[in-house]
Amino acid sequence: DDAYMELMLSMEEVEADKILARHVANLAIANGNCCGWVDPMQRPGYMASSTVQLSSVPICPLEQRPIWCNELERNYGRILDEYNNTSRGTPMMTNQWMDVGCGRRGSGHDDHSVVSGRGWKEYVLFGTGAIESDYDAPFTKKLLRQHLPDAVTLAQEGGGEVIFSRLSPRTHIKPHCGPTNLRWTAHLGLVIPKSKSDCRIRVGNEWKSWSTGKILLFDDSFEHEVRNDTDEERVVLLIRLWHPELTSRTVLASQLVQEAIAKKEESVQKRYNPPV
Repeated sequence: DDAYMELMLSMEEVEADKILARHVANLAIANGNCCGWVDPMQRPGYMASSTVQLSSVPICPLEQRPIWCNELERNYGRILDEYNNTSRGTPMMTNQWMDVGCGRRGSGHDDHSVVSGRGWKEYVLFGTGAIESDYDAPFTKKLLRQHLPDAVTLAQEGGGEVIFSRLSPRTHIKPHCGPTNLRWTAHLGLVIPKSKSDCRIRVGNEWKSWSTGKILLFDDSFEHEVRNDTDEERVVLLIRLWHPELTSRTVLASQLVQEAIAKKEESVQKRYNPPV
């Protein structure tokens, strides 16, 4: 499995090689690989299926969404107000905005490599780089602690983040797979360009557009990309959260995410510090 993983990862770094990366995943699957992959479009560096069976679906159907989605959508207006406050408030807040992948938070330090265009910025609410107090977004943080406490804990333990995510006009986030199928990603649409057909996300083989005040919930271990081909910004509240089948097994989930982090570090060491 190390050989398949190394070959696949080397191809992931070159956008033109994505088809080859899928082909390598297909070969690994056909040959009974130990990477755990079952779909060539879902090829994270760590697949939990060998330890615990998790269902795989690129985009969560509306009828299967958890109840907290309704709470965030109901309070979209107040969350938007707090986003605006971070963008136009005190210098301490506006200075918290940073380029995605700039290295100021522990996770996602390679994310800059998938950005093409005018830029992608983030404001961390929970996770490395967040302001320790709640004065920047008191309502949003309270709401998340109340309805998504596991996501807050995941971010604080280094397994994810909760951020305001602002994608500049004419920017492309190139196709890539998230690091593990242990977690999903939620986007609450805050500022969405008028031309939805020109601002979209692809997860697996399916293209979707955001809607203002609505949640899009997906498994980012599937290959995904984002295109903003408009002259407007796209802003979402981005939340990393446990795969829904792990939320009732928090202790196991914590153990698995630490295993995933260790596995990622091990693969980096193997790649850049080979044995002599």
